[in-house]
Amino acid sequence: MTTRQESTERSATGRRLLVSCVIGMLAAAVGLWAASSLVWTRQRYRTPFSGDDVARVTGEALRPELAPLALATLAAIAAVLATGGLPRRLIGLMIVLEAVLLGWRLFDWLAGPAGVSEVPGSPPGSRPLEVREVLPYAPALTGGSAFVLLLCGAAVLFAARRMPAMGSKYSAPAEARETRDPDRRLWEDLDEGRDPTEAGDGDENG
Repeated sequence: MTTRQESTERSATGRRLLVSCVIGMLAAAVGLWAASSLVWTRQRYRTPFSGDDVARVTGEALRPELAPLALATLAAIAAVLATGGLPRRLIGLMIVLEAVLLGWRLFDWLAGPAGVSEVPGSPPGSRPLEVREVLPYAPALTGGSAFVLLLCGAAVLFAARRMPAMGSKYSAPAEARETRDPDRRLWEDLDEGRDPTEAGDGDENG
């Protein structure tokens, strides 16, 4: 009884860990997508006709990898749910590498916030000038998303065995299904639309 209870507790812990990772990765993907759309800087530029002006530069122009990495994170969620064992560990490693890449790109930009060489929406012949203002919200969102991805990737990498995989209950050996609790088997047969008396009649005839 104790062994079965411990196994049940480990299974529940693994499910909670998997759900937490999925929610965290989903939040990180949304954060990266939002960061690519938010304004990071206000940059001056000089037009050949009307003099100086100020443009609002979004993350899509400064860090174009944000939106593709958001989509990659969504794909990683599906892969984590569908796989197990070594493939799931490899996916966890890729998530960790994604977080490290995001962190490095953010740190590289924060070390000396640079503008863009071509201001989006500016007239032809415009010349970009200095960055006038840095808005902290989008970089902070990017850093938070990278941190969450790092935690989720590490959890998937080091606790892959504890997390259940989709379809694992359907891949159990036939012998294991026969040794399950009879009352539980009765209800499972009813849930799956099978007549539980058929198996019993076959056993009696055999």
